[in-house]
Amino acid sequence: METLVGIKTMGNLPMTFSYIQVEVLDLENIVIAAINIFCGLLFVGLAIPLYKGKVKMNYLYGVRFSNSFKSDENWYKINKYGAKRMMIWSIPVFVVGLYALFVPVSETLLVAFSFAPLTVIIAAIESYIFSKKL
Repeated sequence: METLVGIKTMGNLPMTFSYIQVEVLDLENIVIAAINIFCGLLFVGLAIPLYKGKVKMNYLYGVRFSNSFKSDENWYKINKYGAKRMMIWSIPVFVVGLYALFVPVSETLLVAFSFAPLTVIIAAIESYIFSKKL
Protein backbone atom coordinates (compact mmCIF):
# COMPACT_ATOMS: atom_id res chain seq x y z
CA MET A 1 0.00 0.00 0.00
CA GLU A 2 1.44 3.37 -0.94
CA THR A 3 0.61 6.65 0.70
CA LEU A 4 1.35 9.96 -0.97
CA VAL A 5 2.81 12.58 1.31
CA GLY A 6 2.95 16.08 -0.14
CA ILE A 7 4.88 19.09 1.04
CA LYS A 8 3.64 22.31 -0.50
CA THR A 9 6.02 25.23 -0.57
CA MET A 10 5.37 28.91 -1.01
CA GLY A 11 7.05 31.33 -3.41
CA ASN A 12 9.20 30.29 -6.37
CA LEU A 13 10.19 26.93 -4.85
CA PRO A 14 8.64 23.92 -6.57
CA MET A 15 6.19 21.60 -4.87
CA THR A 16 7.83 18.50 -3.48
CA PHE A 17 6.16 15.13 -3.23
CA SER A 18 7.60 11.95 -1.86
CA TYR A 19 6.22 8.46 -1.60
CA ILE A 20 6.36 6.44 1.58
CA GLN A 21 5.91 2.69 1.42
CA VAL A 22 3.60 1.61 4.23
CA GLU A 23 3.33 -2.06 5.13
CA VAL A 24 0.09 -3.21 6.68
CA LEU A 25 0.56 -5.89 9.31
CA ASP A 26 -1.45 -9.06 9.02
CA LEU A 27 -3.76 -10.08 11.83
CA GLU A 28 -1.41 -13.00 12.53
CA ASN A 29 1.45 -10.58 13.21
CA ILE A 30 -0.68 -8.59 15.60
CA VAL A 31 -1.93 -11.68 17.45
CA ILE A 32 1.55 -13.20 17.80
CA ALA A 33 2.90 -9.82 18.92
CA ALA A 34 0.14 -9.37 21.50
CA ILE A 35 0.61 -12.89 22.89
CA ASN A 36 4.38 -12.47 23.23
CA ILE A 37 4.16 -9.02 24.79
CA PHE A 38 1.47 -10.21 27.19
CA CYS A 39 3.41 -13.35 28.15
CA GLY A 40 6.63 -11.41 28.66
CA LEU A 41 4.91 -8.95 30.97
CA LEU A 42 2.95 -11.71 32.73
CA PHE A 43 6.10 -13.73 33.44
CA VAL A 44 7.82 -10.67 34.92
CA GLY A 45 4.72 -9.81 36.94
CA LEU A 46 4.55 -13.33 38.37
CA ALA A 47 8.28 -13.38 39.11
CA ILE A 48 8.57 -10.11 41.03
CA PRO A 49 6.89 -11.30 44.28
CA LEU A 50 8.95 -14.50 44.16
CA TYR A 51 12.17 -12.56 43.66
CA LYS A 52 11.35 -10.23 46.56
CA GLY A 53 10.64 -13.17 48.88
CA LYS A 54 6.99 -12.17 49.39
CA VAL A 55 5.55 -15.64 48.70
CA LYS A 56 5.53 -18.07 51.60
CA MET A 57 5.94 -21.79 51.04
CA ASN A 58 2.81 -23.19 49.37
CA TYR A 59 1.72 -25.80 46.84
CA LEU A 60 0.14 -23.43 44.28
CA TYR A 61 2.50 -20.58 43.44
CA GLY A 62 6.26 -20.55 43.17
CA VAL A 63 9.12 -22.73 42.03
CA ARG A 64 7.95 -26.03 43.50
CA PHE A 65 10.57 -28.77 43.36
CA SER A 66 11.04 -31.35 46.10
CA ASN A 67 14.11 -29.47 47.39
CA SER A 68 12.02 -26.28 47.62
CA PHE A 69 9.92 -27.84 50.38
CA LYS A 70 12.82 -29.08 52.53
CA SER A 71 13.21 -25.75 54.35
CA ASP A 72 12.14 -22.12 54.24
CA GLU A 73 15.69 -21.19 53.33
CA ASN A 74 15.61 -23.49 50.29
CA TRP A 75 12.16 -22.18 49.32
CA TYR A 76 13.30 -18.58 49.21
CA LYS A 77 16.67 -19.30 47.55
CA ILE A 78 15.15 -21.46 44.81
CA ASN A 79 12.26 -19.06 44.22
CA LYS A 80 14.55 -16.04 44.05
CA TYR A 81 16.82 -17.82 41.57
CA GLY A 82 13.87 -19.10 39.52
CA ALA A 83 12.22 -15.68 39.46
CA LYS A 84 15.43 -14.05 38.30
CA ARG A 85 15.81 -16.60 35.49
CA MET A 86 12.16 -16.16 34.51
CA MET A 87 12.56 -12.38 34.29
CA ILE A 88 15.70 -12.77 32.18
CA TRP A 89 14.01 -15.23 29.79
CA SER A 90 10.97 -12.94 29.55
CA ILE A 91 13.06 -10.29 27.81
CA PRO A 92 13.41 -12.23 24.53
CA VAL A 93 9.69 -13.05 24.61
CA PHE A 94 8.83 -9.36 24.98
CA VAL A 95 11.34 -8.31 22.29
CA VAL A 96 9.93 -10.90 19.86
CA GLY A 97 6.48 -9.41 20.50
CA LEU A 98 7.67 -5.89 19.76
CA TYR A 99 9.47 -7.06 16.63
CA ALA A 100 6.38 -8.86 15.34
CA LEU A 101 4.27 -5.79 16.07
CA PHE A 102 6.35 -3.39 14.01
CA VAL A 103 7.98 -5.53 11.32
CA PRO A 104 6.00 -7.74 8.94
CA VAL A 105 7.50 -11.21 9.17
CA SER A 106 7.26 -14.33 7.05
CA GLU A 107 5.01 -17.24 7.92
CA THR A 108 8.03 -19.28 9.00
CA LEU A 109 9.07 -16.63 11.50
CA LEU A 110 5.49 -16.30 12.73
CA VAL A 111 5.46 -20.00 13.58
CA ALA A 112 8.81 -19.66 15.36
CA PHE A 113 7.60 -16.57 17.23
CA SER A 114 4.48 -18.39 18.39
CA PHE A 115 6.73 -20.71 20.41
CA ALA A 116 8.68 -17.86 22.06
CA PRO A 117 6.69 -18.01 25.33
CA LEU A 118 8.02 -21.55 25.76
CA THR A 119 11.42 -20.08 26.58
CA VAL A 120 10.15 -19.97 30.16
CA ILE A 121 10.81 -23.73 30.16
CA ILE A 122 14.52 -22.87 30.01
CA ALA A 123 14.11 -20.91 33.25
CA ALA A 124 12.38 -23.92 34.82
CA ILE A 125 15.22 -26.25 33.79
CA GLU A 126 17.82 -23.83 35.13
CA SER A 127 15.90 -23.57 38.40
CA TYR A 128 15.67 -27.35 38.68
CA ILE A 129 19.44 -27.72 38.20
CA PHE A 130 19.99 -25.00 40.82
CA SER A 131 17.64 -26.74 43.28
CA LYS A 132 19.59 -29.99 42.94
CA LYS A 133 22.75 -28.19 44.04
CA LEU A 134 21.22 -27.21 47.41
